[in-house]
Amino acid sequence: MMAVETVFLLPGQGGYTPGLFADDGSPEVREVLDTADRIAAEFGRDGVSHLLTRPDAPSAADLVRADSFALQLAVFTAAVGSFRIAERQDTPDVVVGHSMGEIAALTVAGAFSPADGARLVCHRSEALLAHCPADGGMVALELPAARAAHLVGAVADRGLAVAVSNAPRQTVVSGPDEAVGVVARLAGAMGVQATRLNAPFPFHSPMLGVAAHAFGEAITGIRQHPLRRAVYSPVAGGYLQDETDLKALLVRQLTAPVQFMAAVRELHADGARRFVECGRAGLSGLVRRSVPEVDTTRTARTRGAETAAAPTPAESAPAVPVPVPVPAPATAPRPSVAEVLDELRELYASALGYPVEVITGDADLEADLGIDSLKRAEMLGKVSAHFGLGESAVDGRFVAQPTLADLADLITSVQPSAR
Repeated sequence: MMAVETVFLLPGQGGYTPGLFADDGSPEVREVLDTADRIAAEFGRDGVSHLLTRPDAPSAADLVRADSFALQLAVFTAAVGSFRIAERQDTPDVVVGHSMGEIAALTVAGAFSPADGARLVCHRSEALLAHCPADGGMVALELPAARAAHLVGAVADRGLAVAVSNAPRQTVVSGPDEAVGVVARLAGAMGVQATRLNAPFPFHSPMLGVAAHAFGEAITGIRQHPLRRAVYSPVAGGYLQDETDLKALLVRQLTAPVQFMAAVRELHADGARRFVECGRAGLSGLVRRSVPEVDTTRTARTRGAETAAAPTPAESAPAVPVPVPVPAPATAPRPSVAEVLDELRELYASALGYPVEVITGDADLEADLGIDSLKRAEMLGKVSAHFGLGESAVDGRFVAQPTLADLADLITSVQPSAR
């Protein structure tokens, strides 16, 4: 058995954040962006680099409605670029892709060139746009997969399926809109939280069978190379080998379930104790819910191409004390409402164990996200600690804010300075 210590996780849906690389001008990230733009042009589409370098770029929800092709390519580009950033500080023993993140995982592992990885995503998107029924959706349930399967069985729709097992009490069901709505209502009647996902297609359901076939036919000419890194597939349920037909796996993945929780637990059993999320899609929170004792981190935002890893205490302590002049404290600019909202979404997604895409700024905390008064108080404690709000977080104004967008406005107005 191979030794496993560090696992890099590459997100799928939910992995896009507007302006993710706005502060990173490094050559390795620029190369990933340029490659994505070049392949988009091959398909007669606009590039996506602006989506990942401009903080004011359209949100994932906007792109779901207006340009799902661009969204899918941006998700792939975000994962590969974030992997390049994470590589500056660590080397993974294994890489794991969540849902469409498997294409990014196979790309960084060397099975496909970066250009061919982007082509796979583009062919996949074209097949979905041409052949997926428009009335599909996905819903996340606070239930174990076995209980979610009972709900699916009760609805008895052939297009409905348990799509993703994310954590002990988070399962995603995918299928026709009407059937997904019935599942959500049944869950609500049982007192189970059900959250509709902002997904452009009903991924990992039988509804994508025709699209999967078209995707397979479109990618026959793409060449598979030997793996340079170990890859664990939550769809295949194990480590991939050079003999594995990886293109066939990616085709099957459109209709097959993602066993993410099982993957995390098997890697943990193999020795993995550190999981690094390449991006900010909430995978770290899912890992903690499955194996709480492990170390989870996410790719940090960087400030320009010369950003280096923070030194460890041993590295930062000089052997001999040397007097150093202390510079006058600089006044940092106050963070924008958009920046605060981005941090709030990540904080709530991590605490609730949901993908960031579920935690939108305009979602009602109680009606849409099921955050009751006790959970709201708990989360405000986390918010206070994160933003350094001190006693002001117990102010009744914070409790009264119905959405994260409202909360971000309030935090920005009262926050004394940037952290």
